[in-house]
Amino acid sequence: MTYLFSNPQAKKWKTLFFLSLMLNIIIVVAFFMREQEVAAIQKKDVAETVVQKKEEVAEKILSQETPGAEKTAKHEKNYKQGDLLASSVMIEDNFFSAFNSSEDVKNLSEKTGISALSDILSAHVGRLLVWKLVLRTDVRKGDKLSFIFREIPDEEVKSRMDIPDDLEVVAVDYYSKKYAKNIRIFHYKPDGDKYAKYYYDDGMMIEKVISSNSPIKLEDYIQVTSLIGDRMPKHDGVDFKAVIGTKVYSPVDGTVLRKNWKTKYNGYCLEIKDSSGRHTYKFLHLSDVIAKKGQKVSAGDHVANTGNTGKTTAPHLHYQINVGQRGKVLDPYKFHETKMTSLEGSDLSKFKSHIKKTSSYFKK
Repeated sequence: MTYLFSNPQAKKWKTLFFLSLMLNIIIVVAFFMREQEVAAIQKKDVAETVVQKKEEVAEKILSQETPGAEKTAKHEKNYKQGDLLASSVMIEDNFFSAFNSSEDVKNLSEKTGISALSDILSAHVGRLLVWKLVLRTDVRKGDKLSFIFREIPDEEVKSRMDIPDDLEVVAVDYYSKKYAKNIRIFHYKPDGDKYAKYYYDDGMMIEKVISSNSPIKLEDYIQVTSLIGDRMPKHDGVDFKAVIGTKVYSPVDGTVLRKNWKTKYNGYCLEIKDSSGRHTYKFLHLSDVIAKKGQKVSAGDHVANTGNTGKTTAPHLHYQINVGQRGKVLDPYKFHETKMTSLEGSDLSKFKSHIKKTSSYFKK
């Protein structure tokens, strides 16, 4: 035993043994720590992906921008694209959760193979009802909503000129306990009109119309898809769904202050200050800007064309009015003079027949 601790050669091998042991321990510990680090990074990445997906869906619902109709299964044998489908939901908590908790909507999701059907439908239907209801405050427990919709066939999507989404709401019947009445809305295209619009059952169009010097003409846009205060996060303008290249007009006499700033978000854009200097008018997501910086413009001048540039998911015009250049945001439908338009004559008669035929599909 004394030999082992006194012999120089033994001491050498003993030292090497302990160094080798320590080195192996260090390698094992380092490997273990690396595995833990990799696992933590993977877990973080998965968590961030889940959060990101949830945020994307939430943003689309709140902004009322329709999520894509992701297909998860084949259609049922007795169902084909284009068929009219009907459903109804009862409000128990809030407007949007009524769709997510509906067994009927869940069944239709399986029938059509569209996984995000509840989100898509709530966005579409909510976009129609905001002209009569404030969805955050006017909806009551016990309100009943019936609606008819259709999945637009792929070939029809390609041939239509009104940039249709994957789904189209055909009719809505909402009973409001607050107002003790039914709000009935139908999609209809009058003879000679370029695009179909949505009308109440008395023939009045659901959307208000800027009566003079509108930034975009009624016959040229497809639908108003967002209003001031109808979504979170805050949205400072009114969105007009329109095909790329639709003419945009100056609503006032004024001067072009600037064009094409923050294009990553705004896309091609234009800003006009009125002749009084009190208000600034902004136009975002344009395909091109015709007016030049510093140019004097008159109300009704063609100053730009609509597009799909910047941070946007579909072609539209974002129209915004500020006090000063960056002051209080004003609601165009309260700032401008507006009017309501209604169907008349033969258009109204045909519309009444359309209502009768369509209403037969409402789920009893």
